[in-house]
Amino acid sequence: MRKHELCAILNVAEDDTELGVLTKKRPIASLPFACRYRIIDFNLSNIAHAGAKSAAIFIADSGRSLYDHIRSGKCWDLDSYGGGIFTFSQNRHKKALYEAASRKGDFYEDHLAFLTRSKANYVFVAGSKIIANLDLVDVIKKHETTPSEIVRIYKEVPKAEVINRPKERLFTINDSGKITNVVEEGRVTIDTETALLDMNMSVLKVHTLIDIIKRAEADNLNEDITDIINHYLLDYCVNSYEYKGYLANIESVKDYYNANIGMLNEENFNELFHNQLPVITKTQSGVPTYFSENADINLSQFATGCEVYGTVEESLIFRKVNIHEGAKIKNSIIMQGSRIGAGAIIEYAILDKNVVVEPGVRIIGTRDNPIVIGKDITVHAYFWNI
Repeated sequence: MRKHELCAILNVAEDDTELGVLTKKRPIASLPFACRYRIIDFNLSNIAHAGAKSAAIFIADSGRSLYDHIRSGKCWDLDSYGGGIFTFSQNRHKKALYEAASRKGDFYEDHLAFLTRSKANYVFVAGSKIIANLDLVDVIKKHETTPSEIVRIYKEVPKAEVINRPKERLFTINDSGKITNVVEEGRVTIDTETALLDMNMSVLKVHTLIDIIKRAEADNLNEDITDIINHYLLDYCVNSYEYKGYLANIESVKDYYNANIGMLNEENFNELFHNQLPVITKTQSGVPTYFSENADINLSQFATGCEVYGTVEESLIFRKVNIHEGAKIKNSIIMQGSRIGAGAIIEYAILDKNVVVEPGVRIIGTRDNPIVIGKDITVHAYFWNI
């Protein structure tokens, strides 16, 4: 693919209320994943491998955590002359102001300026809650070789993965691969064992997206860019692209927990990380993790810089975590900088950054309802459970 063929707009604005304190000070896209990554790394890697040199990120609220992670975009080769990574925060506040004042006309001025200046032919538009390692070059080939104005990406999943998820959209596709209908989960009965899950990812010509934006402006529709594509989607010729790799859909604490713990499954981990397209993230040098001779480790992942003197089973331990002697961690996610006191017991829990668990404390959740401890909290109570 020629240089500058593709640009990207990433919409970091999904509803994150079911993630509780995990997204109190960060969007879903900033959530840590698999000991060393952030969720946004997957879409940034997807566009980097497709040769994109410019990307715009539209953020619902504060973008501080994303700015800290992405910086200039150098890791994804997005800091080159003629390209760049552009961030636009507080879009939820902007939308509220436009609605309150009944303003018209320039809600999408940043989108239009980015698209025009990118000088790209195609644009990849996506949300931020889907984890997938996607070959966008292949998606663009689908666009070039089929009579389509938009190529929309989906995955066939067991129906159990979409039932009782009212935010999800499901496709109907004809024999030629064209999307003929889109419905929200719960609006129809799923009478098959699988469903075609909309991944909320599109590849389209830049001029097509500009046309959609102009229609939204004319209709005074001030919404996130992914929402206006969804609104007008079936007015265009939309072909489908089936993604067959590993996928995680992060909408709730349970989703986030299961996706991380799922990385302890070798097949899942290899499918996501060990294919032809490596996942790129910000490099952070650190000393190796130290395991004492009394440490007892079973089926767990560790980042760098940890000190481990206790027992860890089926858990993910992020950078610079200190686990004291006699502590037992099982089926849990312990994020960067946390300290687990001697004799503490943690099961089915998510500890955010810099949590301190005092000696002897017990934190016991369940697989279906893991306990979440927010950032920078010191746990004094002797017994926490659900």
